[in-house]
Amino acid sequence: MRIAIDARMMGPETTRGIGRYIEELIAAMLAIAPEHRYVLVTRIPDHRFANHPSVETVVVHIPWYGLREQIEMPQIFAKLHSDVLHIPHWNVPILVGRPFIVTIHDLILLHDPDSAKASTRSLPVRWGKRLGYRAVLRHAIQNAEKILVPTVWVARDIIADNVAAVSKICVTGEGMPRINIQGSNVEYRDPSDLNFSSPYLLYVGSAYPHKGLQDVLSAWSMISKIYPKLCLKIAGGKDVFMQRQEARTIREGLKRIFFYGRVSEDELVRLYDGAIAFVYPSHFEGFGLPPLEALARGCPVISSDAGPLPEVLGKGGVIFFRSGDETAILSAVRELMRDPCQVRRDAVQLGPSLAVRHDWKQAAMRTLGAYGDPHYHCATWHEG
Repeated sequence: MRIAIDARMMGPETTRGIGRYIEELIAAMLAIAPEHRYVLVTRIPDHRFANHPSVETVVVHIPWYGLREQIEMPQIFAKLHSDVLHIPHWNVPILVGRPFIVTIHDLILLHDPDSAKASTRSLPVRWGKRLGYRAVLRHAIQNAEKILVPTVWVARDIIADNVAAVSKICVTGEGMPRINIQGSNVEYRDPSDLNFSSPYLLYVGSAYPHKGLQDVLSAWSMISKIYPKLCLKIAGGKDVFMQRQEARTIREGLKRIFFYGRVSEDELVRLYDGAIAFVYPSHFEGFGLPPLEALARGCPVISSDAGPLPEVLGKGGVIFFRSGDETAILSAVRELMRDPCQVRRDAVQLGPSLAVRHDWKQAAMRTLGAYGDPHYHCATWHEG
């Protein structure tokens, strides 16, 4: 089979969640089904799979979410002469005139359209972007041969307004982040090694409104008074949303909060290993790779109960709080601080079971089944 994949977003350094999904899925498919020909449409020639014998690279310098994507990408896809075309995000060009498979990670821009970079633009541009998104998403859902989703939560969200889509939705899942097997060995981190002289909570990710970082800052004025040694470390690109939150900490005089900007994977490993807990206050998710990434390092997680997070993370080893409730965040921190060593032991024990539940190989097998590979199967999702 000749499989074409729009991999322009590939790599966590490009688009963190979607980029990691594309990269890990391709790696797993190459490992289990190298007999296929994988045609990767990328923006760079020297990507991770460039020298693999089963991979062909087509380089295009076309950004996503723009007019050029809508006009030029259909022609590029047509010239690939593939048996399968997989577009691993909702941005399927409306003019694509051939069958395709799409991955829809979430519907955040339907539920919270202000939680995007377009919200920083002028009102006409903002509304134009919203209308364009709705039209492109509607086309993707209505015309896809298969719709791949990471969780049951997303499947239900799609069919809530698109009942007909239920016949082509496949829940393929995702896997534990690759940080689980990179860097230093997870086993060395004994809870007694925690640095209680300068403990810190860790937040990793963007500051888009739906990510909930503003809730943690709202709770911090209470948390910092009760725990005067506790710090908050924040790692994430310093775009306009992060700059707003950093300015807020200065304006409100919030103490012991450190903004690190974007960090390397090695730096991220060190931050996870030293944190007393990872805090994930998201209001809306399709899957939730960051808390899994933390748990892969044995780092305890304090998470909101939004969307699929209980489905993905399970209940043991994670402290959940009500999404959007700053008082609930404080209560979760109190629970953590009562016995942080035991919380870390629970997190370390949780990691292996999560790795079994969330496996890139299984996700790849289901995806190949959706492509039509007879050796694998991806059942269409149904309630029950």
